[in-house]
Amino acid sequence: MTSSVNSDIYADLGIATSKAGKGESKQNLDQTDFLKLLTTQMQNQDPMKPMDNTQFVAQMAQFSSLEGITQLNDTVSGFQESVQSNQVMQASSLVGKAAMVKGDTAQMYHMQQADGSTAPSGILGAVDVPTGASKMSVEITNASGQVVKAIDVPVDGSDRPSFSWDGRLKDGRTAPEGNYKINATATVDGKGQAPQTYVGAVISSVGVTKNGPELNLDGLSSVKLSDIVEIIN
Repeated sequence: MTSSVNSDIYADLGIATSKAGKGESKQNLDQTDFLKLLTTQMQNQDPMKPMDNTQFVAQMAQFSSLEGITQLNDTVSGFQESVQSNQVMQASSLVGKAAMVKGDTAQMYHMQQADGSTAPSGILGAVDVPTGASKMSVEITNASGQVVKAIDVPVDGSDRPSFSWDGRLKDGRTAPEGNYKINATATVDGKGQAPQTYVGAVISSVGVTKNGPELNLDGLSSVKLSDIVEIIN
């Protein structure tokens, strides 16, 4: 004669089994489950050989540690959500403003005016000034590598002086829409250097990702809030 034994000891203690299927044991125990197990252990201990204080203290310490870790995780999670929410609000307030980001390629496009005519958007940029630089210049080239604009950048003490091009060619015609390359040269001790360049673009919208807000820039790829080095009103 065989006896039927319930193999789910967690169900006997009032602890729900996992959702994976009937008869499968629970893989993770929460604080309530841990307390039930500890209480059951104390109720069913051998009166002649009760659990000693060392075991009891050790298990209570485990319980306290588990509770502390859970509270810490909840606090960190809440802090992360708060930070992300603040970042999204901050990013949303920047829509419509121009942002300066690292890069050497900018897009020039034609804008529709109120009177129905079109005007070039132009290109806005900036460049880092190397230590000891005595002269700096920027060349803007089209997709064919032709220089459409050469600009002298003043070395006047600013760490990141800006420059701009109105999008018009030497003969006054509007330059074609498309991507333009920015090449900067700095003269330091009589030698040429290629300093870091930046391009400006209008923030058109804000997207939300699991890693935080992303800013969508006109003519450029989306960037993180931390990628922006300057906001231009």
